[in-house]
Amino acid sequence: MAQPDLTSHHVNYLIWRYLQESGHGEAAVTLQRAWNHDPQSLPFAPYIRTHALVSLVQKGLQYHELEQSLDKEGNSVPSSPSNYFFGPVSFDLETRKGPSDAGVSANQPPVSPTTAKVARDGVEMNGMNGHSTTEAAALQNVNKSHRSDHAETNGDEVSMDMDTTTNGTTDESKPHITESSSLGETATIDGDGDVNMGIRPTLHDQEPTAAPTFTLTTGHSVGVQITPAKAADLSPDTTILDVAGDDHVTRTLWRPQDPTVVVAAGDTFCSLYKLSSTSPPVQEKIIENKGDNVWVSAVAWDPRGQKLAVATYNDMRGSITMYDVDGKAVDLLPEVPRMISSLKWADSGSQLIVVASDSKISELVLWDDSLRPEEFPPPQIVDDSILDVSWLGNTQAFACGGMSVYQCDVESSIHLSKTFTAGDLEQPWTFIRCANAGATPVAVAASSSSASFWIPTHDLRMDNAHEGHVTAIQLKPNPSEQPNQPLVLASSSTDDTVKLWHIDIESRKFDCIHCLSLGPSLPVLASCFSPDGYALAAASKDALSIWNAQRGGTAMATWKSPGVEKKESEEKKSPTLNGHNGSLEDVQDRSLTWDADGKRLAFGFGSQVYPLSPISRSDFLKN
Repeated sequence: MAQPDLTSHHVNYLIWRYLQESGHGEAAVTLQRAWNHDPQSLPFAPYIRTHALVSLVQKGLQYHELEQSLDKEGNSVPSSPSNYFFGPVSFDLETRKGPSDAGVSANQPPVSPTTAKVARDGVEMNGMNGHSTTEAAALQNVNKSHRSDHAETNGDEVSMDMDTTTNGTTDESKPHITESSSLGETATIDGDGDVNMGIRPTLHDQEPTAAPTFTLTTGHSVGVQITPAKAADLSPDTTILDVAGDDHVTRTLWRPQDPTVVVAAGDTFCSLYKLSSTSPPVQEKIIENKGDNVWVSAVAWDPRGQKLAVATYNDMRGSITMYDVDGKAVDLLPEVPRMISSLKWADSGSQLIVVASDSKISELVLWDDSLRPEEFPPPQIVDDSILDVSWLGNTQAFACGGMSVYQCDVESSIHLSKTFTAGDLEQPWTFIRCANAGATPVAVAASSSSASFWIPTHDLRMDNAHEGHVTAIQLKPNPSEQPNQPLVLASSSTDDTVKLWHIDIESRKFDCIHCLSLGPSLPVLASCFSPDGYALAAASKDALSIWNAQRGGTAMATWKSPGVEKKESEEKKSPTLNGHNGSLEDVQDRSLTWDADGKRLAFGFGSQVYPLSPISRSDFLKN
């Protein structure tokens, strides 16, 4: 029985499968949306085996070599490097692996598991088409070739042109059976060295092959594999940590350089959790509410993840205790006469800014953990309530609160060098973030209540950035420290949106490049970039989404807290009281943080924490 004509659907499907098997999910979903929303529903899809595209191309290269080895009369002719399909230069995989075999360099094309397997088995590859020299020698013995030409047309269901030849003398040795390194499927290498292209069952005995493990889902709202992996498996069966009893989780922190340790804290508790893929999480209680009126006011890891600073407040005084990764107290810092509202470690080094505030006055104090003095150095007094602090390098910091932004120099102590005042008495500045634009420091402040942005270092301001209160801001990280990179600001709001802004200092403009939403009536209570700036996550009361920070558009992944659907169903059945049912949850702040690798998210939700599990290139994100 003759093979069916090759159509664009066949070719598109093979390319789509290759992208899936190689982990290039973003490219695969682009093809999927432009061509077919459900490629696996095509009638031939169940019969396509692993590495089919690579095997088919390999077969075509062999036929190309066969064609070049014969003249018009069918006589053998010597092969010439000028006739090689990929040119005369040999492609040696081993010499192009670079210093590490673990990954593929930016200038090296990806190596298929099939090719890698054949190379490891000791088959020498020639410079023409990538199959073995023994195969090339066998092909030289072919005396006849026949070509059947199909009319070249264009369209989804019309034949495409394909040249074929008949191989008169093939290797009669038994096929070699190996294990596919991609999907675990038993792979057949035929006499030509091709995977899964040799022995096939007869048509009436042919059974569909098992469905492949895809790197993405199908349909409009798709979860796209991030390459390299930057997000988490957002499935509802993610491990849940019940951490707070009746209290509310207000802070979650991953240990730097360690995606297996996460800290959860609220007003009355602080616990450290060690996560494992093979056993339940291990909890180390650091602070526990025992009715002694001890309140947790701030928590921060040092940059190396060796010490966790926990600030508590009791009897009108604030204190800081340092704990190691096992939750054991290793140091106690001097007390201060106010509540410690913020702890900010420098990005590198051992210095910690301590903010102690009340409703009228604040103190900025510097602690150097490498020196461990008997008492704090003299504080910088500020006649206002400091609401946020941000380091800029290791020698400068900015703070905001009330109607002002404060620029501070950091040496052996911290001291105020400049004060910026907005002049708007009804607009306290709530958030502050800093970056270097070339050699120029840039500080961006935001007012939650008026949804305004202000860059005091350049006298640039924009009002009414959102229609609701601003809940978070963050400048996009630039780990490579490349010069001339535009400043990108992410802001979230109770108006159900997350916005990304280009900040052009020279033209003095804020340009909104993306306006993203979790959905109607879903105020965004927390947002953050992944450490490399690739992805942006945002959370509402009981849901979160992840976007590609550069592309925006449809979320790459979404997640809802388990039980949300049941709760929504119960609320629909319950009569409302004054517009709400009697059990409406109090909407509080949400905590959302990435680990240092950008592969896990910790989402503080009510009295629970969801450490959303990491993914690999063969996993997919669920919507």
